[in-house]
Amino acid sequence: MTSKEDETLEEYIERFQYNLQISSYTTLPRDVLKTTLLRGMKYEWIEILNLMGQGDISREEYDDIVKLCIRCSCGSTRTKLGTHDPLSRSNRVAGGGVT
Repeated sequence: MTSKEDETLEEYIERFQYNLQISSYTTLPRDVLKTTLLRGMKYEWIEILNLMGQGDISREEYDDIVKLCIRCSCGSTRTKLGTHDPLSRSNRVAGGGVT
């Protein structure tokens, strides 16, 4: 399982855990789950998790990685750049006397 192009880290973790729950692989060892989770992540996400964690994220346990991903995604915004409509401002006239 790999991350999609426009997918956030939170969405990837949710999709990974959902697919794990509905599959017959729920009894896989935690090391296998950790490897599968990390191999599907984008490189940028791994770098961010390395900075937020204690260095190399691949040395952490599976549950700790998931918690760190959730903590990391709580601070991220879901809005994308360029979605602000500059024409949506109100066109109020400044209150002042006209001479």
